[in-house]
Amino acid sequence: ELPSTAGEYPLNGFELDVKNRLEARGIPITPQYGVSGFRIDFACAHPNQPGRMVLAIEADGASYHSTPTARDRDRLRQEVLEDKGWRFHRIWSTEWFRNRDGETERAVEAWKQAVELADQGSTSESSTPRHAEPKANSASGKSPTPARGPKPGIRPGMGIDYYSQRQLVDLAKWIRSDTLLRTDEDLMAEMRKELGFKRRGSRIDAAMRQAIRAMGRIRS
Repeated sequence: ELPSTAGEYPLNGFELDVKNRLEARGIPITPQYGVSGFRIDFACAHPNQPGRMVLAIEADGASYHSTPTARDRDRLRQEVLEDKGWRFHRIWSTEWFRNRDGETERAVEAWKQAVELADQGSTSESSTPRHAEPKANSASGKSPTPARGPKPGIRPGMGIDYYSQRQLVDLAKWIRSDTLLRTDEDLMAEMRKELGFKRRGSRIDAAMRQAIRAMGRIRS
């Protein structure tokens, strides 16, 4: 089952109505999909391939108004998703409350088209964020490594208590700076690797989760 953070970010009435109506139409839908600070309201999977996301649905609910930079982030998010082969659909609350049936049909049609494109091979297996690979360079035929900013000067191989929350936040931001879409679990796995942790631990995971949640509050 794909990761969801709906428990951490409860759906409001509008978002819950959208989820229930689309599920009733047979759409496999995961709310609040993604990594903290870079989250999709609803990710819709292929009906026969549950792990393969084909459509992102954004709704202008509470999460849309939670930050003054929401529109800039939404634009970046859409560009990243489309670059990976996802289809993108938006539901406006004003239109939803005015015409629920019509907006439901629009969303269902967008999902069907996304599934059809996936079946036609217009999208690749990289449409699933955790397995996504960057596009190949047409000149060399090789997939370039996604660009990241300067790596934080964090010494690996120490105990988790050695690192401050700010250091963990900086590491998480550096990993995320390539703009690839990741779940919280994906991000934590990369953080553990960078810090040299061979295995998971409750204290390690707790510190990393707190850092991920703090990313939106701590500015660079």
